[in-house]
Amino acid sequence: MLTLKQISKTYGNQEVLEQISFDLEEKEFVSIIGKSGVGKTTLLSIMAGLVSSDSGKVVFSNSDITHYSEEQLAEFRLKNIGIVFQDFKLIPSLSVYDNIYLAIYPRKDIDKDEKNKRILDLIDQVGLSGKENKCVDNLSGGEKQRVAIARSLVNRPKLVLADEPTGNLDEATSDKIMSLFESLHKKYSTTFIVVTHEKDIAKKTQKVYQLSKGMLSQMKGDKNE
Repeated sequence: MLTLKQISKTYGNQEVLEQISFDLEEKEFVSIIGKSGVGKTTLLSIMAGLVSSDSGKVVFSNSDITHYSEEQLAEFRLKNIGIVFQDFKLIPSLSVYDNIYLAIYPRKDIDKDEKNKRILDLIDQVGLSGKENKCVDNLSGGEKQRVAIARSLVNRPKLVLADEPTGNLDEATSDKIMSLFESLHKKYSTTFIVVTHEKDIAKKTQKVYQLSKGMLSQMKGDKNE
């Protein structure tokens, strides 16, 4: 589904990613682990078409998106990619419902009733039923991340990219969020990549890759070994 071919990225004199090649199959649930500052977010951003690589190709569902225009990339992300951020990226003054609605609002190919159905279904799936009209500023950190996860799935993307989704949460809440990812992965057959610096979080996925010194390699001992 997603293939990276010889991806390299340099900032200043520092080569953050060095000829990385990576293949992701549909419906996989994988993690990428690495220390802070090694380039995990950069790698995720290249996968999403938010950042361009210095060299190499990004191929998604047999389409080379490497040289897409900004307009093409925006359309590509809208229909194919969901993103979950460490700091949630929600609008504090809006309700749970409206934060999710903003993600699907641009879709002219989906009617209003279907949009409403998807939003309410996802609010239920992430365990926030009854809180759809609650201002997100009044939610706990774990609840905010659940809103962000629902938002990432409302367009039924082929791939969800989660960048340190448990980084601002305590251990118990982090475990609940990872369990939620696992159940949503099974329910919607969506492919997930979770980026983290925590080994205990990474172990909850089917495959674990390590990013270190610009190189990406699969770690032994994951669920598929």
